[in-house]
Amino acid sequence: MPITKDGIGGVLFIAIGLTALMLARHYPAGSALSMGPGFVPVIVSSLLLGLGVLLFCRGILHRNEEQERVTIAWRPLLLVTAAIVGFALLIQFGLIVAVTYLVIAAWVADPNRSIRALPALIVVGIGMTMLIFKVGLQLPISL
Repeated sequence: MPITKDGIGGVLFIAIGLTALMLARHYPAGSALSMGPGFVPVIVSSLLLGLGVLLFCRGILHRNEEQERVTIAWRPLLLVTAAIVGFALLIQFGLIVAVTYLVIAAWVADPNRSIRALPALIVVGIGMTMLIFKVGLQLPISL
């Protein structure tokens, strides 16, 4: 089955709506006259879930040759996701290690990468991160 933009958007909306609904289920919803902290998240996530289902069904029912097919670039998607997860796991070893890993992983994901640009990217990445988080925001992050 070919993947369409509507189908992908529908699946994304369904995933976000279900996740938000699961997260909001422990908050008391209250009523329309006396709203609890979970009222708006449940309404918004339910609407998003419904919109996702409609969009996904539209993507399935209205498939034709004129509709633009989507090709997912799996390699960059997986590498960038791995970079973000790796950064979250490596931040405990310090900012320099985590940012260096993040820049290298993002560099590998770039199809037009140049080995000569990598050291400059690492230095700029570390420098900007230190300026923002250590100097600007004064967060207690180890280097």
